[in-house]
Amino acid sequence: MIAWVPAALWALGLFLLSEVRDIPSAVEAFLPVPDKLVHLVLYIAFGGLLAWAKLTSRTEVPHALLLVLGVVYGAIDEWHQSFVPGRTPELSDWLADLAGVLVGYLIVA
Repeated sequence: MIAWVPAALWALGLFLLSEVRDIPSAVEAFLPVPDKLVHLVLYIAFGGLLAWAKLTSRTEVPHALLLVLGVVYGAIDEWHQSFVPGRTPELSDWLADLAGVLVGYLIVA
C-alpha cells in the first residue's frame, strides 16, 4: 500500500490548492505562464504517480481504471472549485488536467 501514498498525497495537495481563493492571480504574479500549463504540469505529475504506484505495488489494478480515476479526479477538482469564492470551474482547465494525466501516465508506464 505504501506505493499509493505519493499519489494520494498529490491528490490531497491538488485538493488543497483548489481551496485557495484567487490562486490564479497569485500564480501569475510569481510564475508568468498560462493557467492551462500549470494544470497540465500538475496533472502530468499526478498521472505519473498513479502509473508509478501501479508499477511498484503488488495490486492488479487495470491501467484503464487508473486513467479514469485521474481524469474523474480532475473533473471533481474543477467542480469543487465552484464552491470556493474567487475560483471558477472551466472545461478548458479540465481538458488540461485530462491531457496531463494521460501524458504523465504514459511517460511512466
